[in-house]
Formats: sequence, structure tokens, C-alpha cells
Amino acid sequence: MYLKVLLLLHIGGAIIGFGPTFAFAVLGPLAGKLGGPQAVGVLKGIVKIEKALVRPFIILQPLTGALLIFKEGLDQDFFSRFWLWGGILLFAVAAYIATAQQIPAVEHLIELGESGKADTPEFAATVKKTQTLGPVLTLMLAAIIVLMILKPGS
Repeated sequence: MYLKVLLLLHIGGAIIGFGPTFAFAVLGPLAGKLGGPQAVGVLKGIVKIEKALVRPFIILQPLTGALLIFKEGLDQDFFSRFWLWGGILLFAVAAYIATAQQIPAVEHLIELGESGKADTPEFAATVKKTQTLGPVLTLMLAAIIVLMILKPGS
């Protein structure tokens, strides 16, 4: 029963916490097309989703994952399981990029937009940063999903 609860928390956490981030690839360009106050509203929605759903699971996933690793004995020969340590490494890097780079950049876009500076070079540079990091984060999340499901090399 303990294992099933852990699996439910871990897999459910991945779906609830990270599933919505795939929508950011649609919402970001939508904000760009709308412009003005509507764009700021869309960007605020992205930040709200990130803070309410994604951040809690950035903490829950490693905890439930670590418990699963030990419960299933995957700590034995850990480094022979590329799918596992590779997924953990990708997760750590993605979590850092998202929390230290991408969301602060989106929050900065909101500040610039609300202060009437949406036509500045700073705004354009920040948009370019988010347009670069967003797809990288999406690919990293997709790679983690592939590693965790297919478990290549196991």
C-alpha cells in the first residue's frame, strides 16, 4: 500500500505540477500577439500557475522520488541506472532554470509592461530570453518523461 501511495503522489504530482507548463508554449506567444494590458494579464496567469502548481511540486517530486528509490531498492547500483540519475539531473537543472531564470524574466516582463516600457530594448531582450528558455524547459521535461517511462538501459 505504501508503494502505491508513493507512486500516486509521484505520478500525480508530475501530472498536476508539470503538465500545465506545456501550455506556456501557447500562452507566451498569445501574450505577444495580444500586447498591452491583455498580454500582461496572460503573463500574470503564467506566473500564477507556476507559483500555485509548479513550485509546490518542485519540492514534492524529489521527496517522493527519493522515497521510491529507496523503497524499490534503486539506490543499489544507482549510477548504473542512467534513466534514473539522468532524469534527476535534468530535473535539477530544469528546476533551477525555471525558478532562477524563466519566471523572474516573465515577472520582469510584467513589470515593464505595467510601467509602459513594452517598446524598450530591455523588454525585447527579456522576451528573447523567455523564448529561448521556454522551449529548452519543455524539451527537458519531455526528456524526463521519456527517461522515467521507458527506463532505457534497464
